[in-house]
Amino acid sequence: MNRESYLINATKRLAKSVFAQAGIEVPSDVKVTCGFPVSGGAGSRKRTIGQCFNREASKAGVNEIFISPTISNTYEVLGTLIHELVHAVDDCVNGHRGEFVRIADAVGLVGKPTQCGAEEGTELWTKLEKYIAKYGEYPHEELMVETKTQGTRMIKIECSCGFKVRASRKVIEEIDPEHLQCWSCGETSLQIGG
Repeated sequence: MNRESYLINATKRLAKSVFAQAGIEVPSDVKVTCGFPVSGGAGSRKRTIGQCFNREASKAGVNEIFISPTISNTYEVLGTLIHELVHAVDDCVNGHRGEFVRIADAVGLVGKPTQCGAEEGTELWTKLEKYIAKYGEYPHEELMVETKTQGTRMIKIECSCGFKVRASRKVIEEIDPEHLQCWSCGETSLQIGG
């Protein structure tokens, strides 16, 4: 079983063992895969580990879920999948408020709504243990990506007339001070930095 088929199987099984038992129906046509989210992906320091798109965003008219390849712990993956399935049930209407919170509580997610997941010692965790015992671990090794660091710090150049611009330190050092003037009013006494 590859990771996508694992996630598809988990979606079907958890829809029955977690959601249906709480009286909640997961859309049967939801799509799920391993991939980077639109924001908070590979180059971000604060990584997003799951993302669900509403039906309107998909040309197929279905909810589409992405589980980040930067996570590989099966419990974290399944907890993230359940979190994103809650968004699918709500069609991403309420963000992490209102109906989302009600559904998340009903299925057993624990924690702040923006970060809620499965927690050891809960009924949901026990269900995940049973799932893992039957279907195995998530067949994926964590993708190690480095966050990008800002290579150039842009320095503010400001004029008393209110005009502001930013430039790199290298560019500022290459400008002849006698020719440094405001692009707006022509003033030559500009404040650099700050």
